[in-house]
Amino acid sequence: MGRQINFFLHPEDHDDFDKLLKSFGDVIQLPYYHFDNKISTVEDTMIRDLKKEGSRIYLVRPEDFKQIKIRHIEKFNYWLVDDNTLPVLHFDRSVFRDNIIYSGRLYFQPQFVENMQWVKKSDDFVNWADNIVKTVRRKLKKHKHQMGSYNYTAYLGENALEWLDKTKAEVGGAGSALIPTLNLDN
Repeated sequence: MGRQINFFLHPEDHDDFDKLLKSFGDVIQLPYYHFDNKISTVEDTMIRDLKKEGSRIYLVRPEDFKQIKIRHIEKFNYWLVDDNTLPVLHFDRSVFRDNIIYSGRLYFQPQFVENMQWVKKSDDFVNWADNIVKTVRRKLKKHKHQMGSYNYTAYLGENALEWLDKTKAEVGGAGSALIPTLNLDN
């Protein structure tokens, strides 16, 4: 089973979150899409062009970079990181679109199946990725929501929490979106 944290970031939270991720030492950041048969990198996790970039960034330790492989998706003429077996931390960025904040996520698999056998990823990688997930969990603000008869704890950046309070946003989309109930434009 994978390990993860889901969270909501307002656009004004992204710079601080990027700095937090970079505080874990040398981290190589790979975009979701590659448009030639070469592994490319990005300098930061900031969203510039969601259609071109995709919402996912892969975080990779320099010592694991040599293991990265990409596979061609011929129908769409791009390459994707072949991430099932690789020591990568998935960062699905939190997106703000149409006045709704969509959740982001940090996620990794500590093991994978190969030839019908469980294979563990290196302890060094698992400890590194666990440390990032646990630190993010401590740094973001907890906010409890009621979803029907269930309590839901969300993790939010400071600006997302302020935006939530101002707009009286509620969790929707099965927990994947913060939807405002107040229109602040009037």
